[in-house]
Amino acid sequence: MDNTGALAIAGDGTCINTGASPYGVKTCSCALTGIYNCECARRYSDSRVRWRWDSYHETWFFGYTGYFLSVYNSDIKTDLPVYLRLLDASRFDGVSAIVALAEFRKLYPEFTVDRFLGDSAHDNYATYQLLNAWHIKPIIALNSKNIGNAKYSGTMTLNENGVPICLEGIPMIHNGFLKDRCRIKWRCPLAMGKIGTCSHKDQCSPSDYGRTFYTKPEWDLRLFTPIPRGSEAWKTEMKKSTCAERVNKRFLNDYNLEKAKARGKKRWSWRVMIHSINIHLDAMLKVCGFKFLEILDQHLVLAA
Repeated sequence: MDNTGALAIAGDGTCINTGASPYGVKTCSCALTGIYNCECARRYSDSRVRWRWDSYHETWFFGYTGYFLSVYNSDIKTDLPVYLRLLDASRFDGVSAIVALAEFRKLYPEFTVDRFLGDSAHDNYATYQLLNAWHIKPIIALNSKNIGNAKYSGTMTLNENGVPICLEGIPMIHNGFLKDRCRIKWRCPLAMGKIGTCSHKDQCSPSDYGRTFYTKPEWDLRLFTPIPRGSEAWKTEMKKSTCAERVNKRFLNDYNLEKAKARGKKRWSWRVMIHSINIHLDAMLKVCGFKFLEILDQHLVLAA
């Protein structure tokens, strides 16, 4: 969050178990008469929750999906949640991201989202198309189950990251993004000094500048991203995506969100908001250098 005019926002969902029972609570007196498996109406304290498979813990859970947008402040090395939304457990992260980004842009028009960082759950063409329409650079991991699903059908040889491969079989070197023509420039690895020799130099290009390739995002928004996959800039940005996971960890582990055993979406939303405020307060204390124990020690010395 170094520049509010060019935010890099990471999105990620997390599973939140509700305190309600999926079986409900009996309202009849059948158990007093020895009938324990009756079909009488039951009362459900949280009727909006659903079952969902938690792929991370490899188990089913009964509750909600929390989808949060977060940013990483490199100045104070702190992760901050900037958008909170509690959704049905069955809601897929790829869908939640679209809703979250749309609402975030509407809530905070003074901010400009420059990059969106997400895991492979966000790897779908609809998300890339929307981000392109909003002029947001996608930093999204490719889904291993979706490899080979590409719209590009040209003659250029590419690797799995959409990087052109030269005749020597080596990935070409990224040499910038040309905004005026909306295309990515790639240069010869020999001419860029990445390799010492090339057996195809004369066949490829006798020029000292070397062979140059161009790829356009419009050919395939998923493969030809403005910040090329696998590049140093891509790796640097992708590291920031873990801020969303760390924010989720703070909600669930540091503040023990699920131990509240709350029931009802309003109560869960309130607790998520309170924990988010605490995370921001922690960041403020970090900036101002406030240390409660030091102040307490000073007062104890004065009292003595």
